[in-house]
Amino acid sequence: MPELPEVETVKSILETFVPGKRVKSIDVYYSGCIKAPVEEFSSFVIGETFTRMSRRGKFLIFHMTNNKVVVSHLRMEGKYFEGVETDVPDKHDIIRYVFTDGTTLRYNDVRKFGILVPQKEDICHSIAPLSEVGKEPWDLTPEELYKGLQNKKSTIKEALLDQGLIAGLGNIYDDEVLFATRINPKRIANTITKEECVAIVRESDRILKEAIVNGGSTIKSYHPKEGVSGLMQTRLLAYGHGNEACPTCGFPMRKIFIGGRGTVYCPKCQVNFGEPLIVGVTGPIASGKSTVSSYLEKKGYLKIDADLIVSEIYKNTDVTNVIKERFSMAEFSREGLLAIVSQSEENRKVLNSIVHPAVYKEFLKRIDENKDKKIVLDVPLLIGSPLEDICDLIITVIADESNQRKRIAERGKDVDASLALNKKWPRGIAKRKSGLVFTTDGSLDKLYKNLDKYDW
Repeated sequence: MPELPEVETVKSILETFVPGKRVKSIDVYYSGCIKAPVEEFSSFVIGETFTRMSRRGKFLIFHMTNNKVVVSHLRMEGKYFEGVETDVPDKHDIIRYVFTDGTTLRYNDVRKFGILVPQKEDICHSIAPLSEVGKEPWDLTPEELYKGLQNKKSTIKEALLDQGLIAGLGNIYDDEVLFATRINPKRIANTITKEECVAIVRESDRILKEAIVNGGSTIKSYHPKEGVSGLMQTRLLAYGHGNEACPTCGFPMRKIFIGGRGTVYCPKCQVNFGEPLIVGVTGPIASGKSTVSSYLEKKGYLKIDADLIVSEIYKNTDVTNVIKERFSMAEFSREGLLAIVSQSEENRKVLNSIVHPAVYKEFLKRIDENKDKKIVLDVPLLIGSPLEDICDLIITVIADESNQRKRIAERGKDVDASLALNKKWPRGIAKRKSGLVFTTDGSLDKLYKNLDKYDW
């Protein structure tokens, strides 16, 4: 979604074309974006002349003669295009202003989420939607931001997306501001200090102004004008750089989702005070997960091992009685259970539905009891689990099948049954979601040297 710098770029482009244009007629192709009856909107703009452009937060304001404005929000995919009256309409056009000189201005919106609101100029800032927009960073004081955050129980990431609190920041520049201020996006908003509010206002001002100078960030389908490309995307330090090395410390950047929005941060630079740094180690059976997690344990991490937790759960007769009943087992044994589960995907899902909730509950309990420590989670099925998003770094460990067979045999386990479970392990997804991927087919010294490249 275009944010303040992108909207400012669009405004600057429209200022070279729109002022002085008199509306002869309009074509409405989709009325859902117009917040007024079509006939009312048509009579409101036809015969008027556009006088100037302005912007409020992420809103464009088209000023017209006779105390009129059209307030426009581009939302996800909205774009304005210059043209001439003989142009063939695009299938995603919403409306087209036809001017008396034969030129046109088309509003095009693939998603159809944008809005067009006709209003009187003298009251447009005192009624919705503009009345709901807060101050822009250069007009906002740190004291006002601090006061506004006191009643916010959401994360600071979500709070800064509230346009009533601070106008213009969206998902891109929210990540950039938090990275610049070294504030963890998972921090609860009302824990932000007055000193941190000073930094947030300062960096919001600096970053948005830098973005305006560079034409904003042309991300995905946002193109304000043919030949105009947002150069700010080449200067972003956090947004879009999940799993890449932090430009400050070199530690892998982490991408998670907060409030449904992709969020990138550096676990080392943006410390979440009062919460543990959590590294998740995952991989197929016999891939070498314990080798990596045990090495981090030697470096001061508290290790929480999923296999050990499962072993403890299997000592609970209430759990094993449920398993015996569901799988018609005369006696419970992990070896017998492995043989049953490896036979079908359905059996695996049934077992997971019994065991996994108890495992996750125990993980969260132990994490909560050790918030003063760095923690490494050794979890074979981390990807897609509730534990995935609480990790500040995910390490995937893989190994060649020949090495896996050897290791499984050395443990006295059923090799074929174990490898049957590995076939369902989401290797491709895990690699995409991991900040680090290690193979354990070589020497331990080589693995340890690769681990030692990072400040644990």
